[in-house]
Amino acid sequence: MKRVRLAAARRLQSGRTLLELMIALTIGLVILAALGVVYLSTTRTNRQSGDVSRMSEDAAIAFNLLGINLRMAGFSQPRALVLPGGAIIDGVKQVAADRHFVGAAVRGCDHGFADVKKGFYDLTCSAGTGPAAIALRFEGDRFNTVPIGTTPSDCVNNAVTTATPSAIDATLTYALIDSRFVGQIGTTSNTPELLCAGSGGTGTAIFNAEPLTQFVDNVQFSYGVAADRESRDVIQYMSASQVDALPTSTANPVQVVDGRWSRVVNIKACIVMRSENRNQADTGTYIDCDGNPAASADGYARRAFNSVYALRNRSGFLTP
Repeated sequence: MKRVRLAAARRLQSGRTLLELMIALTIGLVILAALGVVYLSTTRTNRQSGDVSRMSEDAAIAFNLLGINLRMAGFSQPRALVLPGGAIIDGVKQVAADRHFVGAAVRGCDHGFADVKKGFYDLTCSAGTGPAAIALRFEGDRFNTVPIGTTPSDCVNNAVTTATPSAIDATLTYALIDSRFVGQIGTTSNTPELLCAGSGGTGTAIFNAEPLTQFVDNVQFSYGVAADRESRDVIQYMSASQVDALPTSTANPVQVVDGRWSRVVNIKACIVMRSENRNQADTGTYIDCDGNPAASADGYARRAFNSVYALRNRSGFLTP
C-alpha cells in the first residue's frame, strides 16, 4: 500500500526533462525570429511605400508650380487700337509691338545659371554637371498671379512693384514677372531642392532663390523648337545649349537671344525625386530622364517624372 502511494506521489511531482525544455525554447526562438523578420520586412515595405507616395506627391507639387509659370510664359494682353506691323532690319524681321511685353519668354541652361541674379539677357550657364535651370517671363496682373493686395506677385509670392517700360510706349509701364527655377542643395536642409528666384520684393529679396519642393535630385528640360519665331510647329527637341547655338543673322545680343529662344514652342520637363530615407538594402536602379537605367547606390530610392508643357501664348492655343 505504501509502495502504491509512493509511486503516485512521484508521478505527481514529475516535470519536463532538460531536453524537452531545450526543444521548446528553440521552437519559441524560431517563432520569435520569424515574427521579427516579418515585422521588419513589413515596416520597411510600408516605409518604402510611404516614400514612393511622397515622391509622387512632391513631384506633382513641383510640376504644378512649374506649370503655372510655363503656361503663362510670353503672356501680354494685346493693346487696343494698336496695329502690329513688320519690317526686315539687318536681316531680321522686326514686328511693331502691339503689347507691353515682347521678346523671348523662356531661357534655359542645361546645368544651372552661373549667377541667378543677372538680368534676363545677361544670364550665363554653369559648366560641368548639375540640374538644369530655366527663366520665364510674362506680363503679370492680379488675375494671372497671386496678388498682394492689387499688386501681382512672382513665383515665391513677393509683390512685383518694379515698373517696366512698355514696348508700345516707354511712358507706359507694366509689371514684368521674371521667375528663375533652379535645382540645388538647400543651405538649411542640406538636401536637394527645387528653388525659385523671382523679380518681386525689394533689395536682396529680388532674385533671391527660395525653396519650393524638397528632395528634387535632378531637373532637366528639352525645348521643342519651331523653324522660326513665327511658326508654331515643333521641328525638333533641343537642349538649352543647342538652342543657344542656333544660327543667327545678327550680332545684336538682345536680338540673338530673342531670335533663338522665341522659337521655343513647348517644353519637356523631367524631375528626378529622391526618397527622404535610406530604405534600400543594396544598390537600386531607376529609369532616368533619358529613359536609361541608372544606379541609385546610396540607399535612397529615386524616380523620374515627366511632363510636357505647351507655351500656350506661343503655340496658338490662345490666339488674340
